[in-house]
Amino acid sequence: QEEMERERKAREEEERKRKQEEEEKKLRLEMEAQRKKEEEEQKRREEEEKRLQKEIEEQLAKEAEEEAKNQAILEQERRDRELAMRLAQDEGQEIIEEPPMEAPQLKRSAAAKQGSKKYELSKWKYAELRDAINTSCDVELLEACREEFHRRLKVYHAWKTKNKKRTAGQEDERAPDSVMQAYRERQRTMSMNQMAQAPPLPPRQQSLPNRQQRYFRIPFIRPADQYKDNQSRKKGYWYAHFDGQWIARQMELHPDKVPVILVAGKDDMQMCELSLDETGLTRKRGAEIIAREFEEQWNRTGGREYLMQAIQSKQARPTYATAMLQQQYRK
Repeated sequence: QEEMERERKAREEEERKRKQEEEEKKLRLEMEAQRKKEEEEQKRREEEEKRLQKEIEEQLAKEAEEEAKNQAILEQERRDRELAMRLAQDEGQEIIEEPPMEAPQLKRSAAAKQGSKKYELSKWKYAELRDAINTSCDVELLEACREEFHRRLKVYHAWKTKNKKRTAGQEDERAPDSVMQAYRERQRTMSMNQMAQAPPLPPRQQSLPNRQQRYFRIPFIRPADQYKDNQSRKKGYWYAHFDGQWIARQMELHPDKVPVILVAGKDDMQMCELSLDETGLTRKRGAEIIAREFEEQWNRTGGREYLMQAIQSKQARPTYATAMLQQQYRK
């Protein structure tokens, strides 16, 4: 009887593993299909941006040519007026000053950059933004605050990178170089497009239960190890959990080093400040992983306890991860 029971349990366990493998295989195929779709969309966007850039360059060249012609006309009119004034003075005639003709002003699309913003958050203090993110029930205000908060993070990190003299002991990598490089490349391709229109904001996020949760893992070499030989250079991994467009949890795992675990709210200054679209991770082959792979590593490195401590101390920003953890503890 015991032997039959063991065989039954073994068969059930084998069937459970088989179903799990099938589900994960299906999920990975869906992730790869989604990656290819986003890669194609990105290519179409880049082609459209190149087309727009060409149109803008042609328009700017045309406007510059018109401006040069207008300046030449004004200069000629100025000379003619001076000559006429001298002749009039020589003949003793009364001189009537005429205001110079103004050149037509070039029409710029700066007004488009202003846009019609429902919320003006540029003068809000950091504490006000943080409180709104943590407590607001207004979805649009919440997302506007998130965008403004991450915009300020980008400005801060750009200033810090420009002004801070780094030494061997001062590492300041919030994401792998490949992620930051993808963002810089994206900014370069958009720079000409931004002359004609405001930069696109990340898509509006949905409410918490409906936001898409995506997980990523890519190789990561710390800046201090980049110039070492291959034997001395040890490769680690950078893990990220994006709750919608913004990062919620982050991990860095390096050989012979203590794991770095970070959560949104408590560790914002050390975390990736870019939106998911800006990182290019969704188009990076092999970067996306399933939730189980992330959660296993997260729990193994003490992330579960770390997040719970941040929740209890009211330092964690409300995300899908905090909601799920709190729900588990209530059971």
